[in-house]
Amino acid sequence: MINYLKNDPRNKWTEKAFKKDSLIINEYEKTENIYYVLEGVICVEILNDGKRYISSFIFQNDFFGLDSFSTFKQKEHEIRVISEHATVFCLSKKKLLISLNDAPEYYELLLTNFSDIFQRHYGYFNFLYLPTTERIKNALHYLSDHIGIVTEIEHLELPKFITQETLSKFCRTSQSRVSVSLSELKKTGWLLKKKVPITIK
Repeated sequence: MINYLKNDPRNKWTEKAFKKDSLIINEYEKTENIYYVLEGVICVEILNDGKRYISSFIFQNDFFGLDSFSTFKQKEHEIRVISEHATVFCLSKKKLLISLNDAPEYYELLLTNFSDIFQRHYGYFNFLYLPTTERIKNALHYLSDHIGIVTEIEHLELPKFITQETLSKFCRTSQSRVSVSLSELKKTGWLLKKKVPITIK
């Protein structure tokens, strides 16, 4: 689908490169674009009680920017890069719709992608009710499924940008509590390494 959109002569698309911690969309901006992650990991960050939390992750091959279709003038979240860098395909919502009208078979692909992201997001609210250590364990399972790297001795290693700070924002707890939970998981043998890169045995 991305190749189709790139090759449509009517489209003026761009590929943008971002560094770690860059904001792609801030909380005051209502985007008019649809985005697709070519490389990197991005997060949806929300502000709650003066603290910033991660409500969901956006991985490679995910679309985002659905709020471009919203009637709300302002949203309460930001889109931030958490990997060392990210490359994002960007196309205006209007151009996207024009292109898809000529190739309606791609509508299902786009809606499936957005639906999968929403399902991941809804699952997040369920795990918030778990005890902290189980919450951390679930988060590490979830992240390893999507961005884990299998080592030579077949352990799962998370990228170095998945830190205790990242886990505390996602699991809505303190970094000190994350550290305690990681130590507990290491003692049980579930974790091989609790410092970055966090490694699951």
